[in-house]
Amino acid sequence: MAKKNTQRKRTFTRTDIQTPADTYESIADLEARLRTEEQPVLPANASAGTVLERDTIRVAEKAFQWRRPKRNMVPRHDVIYDMAGALRDGAQLPPITVFAVGAAFYVIDGHHRLAAYDTASVSKIPAKVFSGTLEEAERFALRSNSRDKIPMAKADKREAAWRLVRQGKKVDSITSIAKDASVSQSTVSNMRAVLKRLRELKVAEEDIGELTWNSARLRAQGIEEQAELEDWREAEAQKLVEDIARAKLGGRLTKNPDITAIALAKLHDGLPQALMAQWTADEDNLPLEPFDPHADDADEPL
Repeated sequence: MAKKNTQRKRTFTRTDIQTPADTYESIADLEARLRTEEQPVLPANASAGTVLERDTIRVAEKAFQWRRPKRNMVPRHDVIYDMAGALRDGAQLPPITVFAVGAAFYVIDGHHRLAAYDTASVSKIPAKVFSGTLEEAERFALRSNSRDKIPMAKADKREAAWRLVRQGKKVDSITSIAKDASVSQSTVSNMRAVLKRLRELKVAEEDIGELTWNSARLRAQGIEEQAELEDWREAEAQKLVEDIARAKLGGRLTKNPDITAIALAKLHDGLPQALMAQWTADEDNLPLEPFDPHADDADEPL
């Protein structure tokens, strides 16, 4: 009589999600390596599909990740969690796409899938090796639209367009940038005008490279203090996101928005309305007075 397989499937929770370490290399760093390192010996038919050892795969988000860092953490983790569960149950994911630099392979499409493989402790990764140039690989990362991808937010698209405008490559036109980043041509024209103005103001190229689109727009208008405030707000918001993640509240906040709205109103009656006003102002690039939770304290009985 055949012996039954009693091995239990591995179980894990969202706290077990693993995200790949970042090398923090930029396109310029990879260009330098390509000039000095030997061309890799690729597996046969690598562009059609192969299997790579996990320790040969790298992540360089500055080069190939076009989303703003640490945004939409809850939906991204949900995607990773679901894919890791599918792997545990024996499913196969589409191959990731990588770009070879020396003996390493950099992910250009499939960051969430790689995180799912790490979460599920899978060490042999199905992959396709990109056969074009580094510049083509960078654009492929933007244009790719794999099944496990989360749609880019409007702000992500604007930041992608701003990055392309800053790069100033000869092959790029207003039309091509608008198409690649999925923004309007008028947005790209405005960005080019802002970049020109920043250079007229003698802002260092290194500093321009660090500016978000909102900060660049403000600097070009000569509102440097507001630009610095924008950077400070972004940094403080990121700290709050990390606090929420550490408290494991992210899933609860996004699962039932109606309950979240009630909870925020319980914290302060005016908070939901202030948030709505802020989001509308951000979308329209309008200034807004900061929300003061103590503004009506004088009317409350002691």
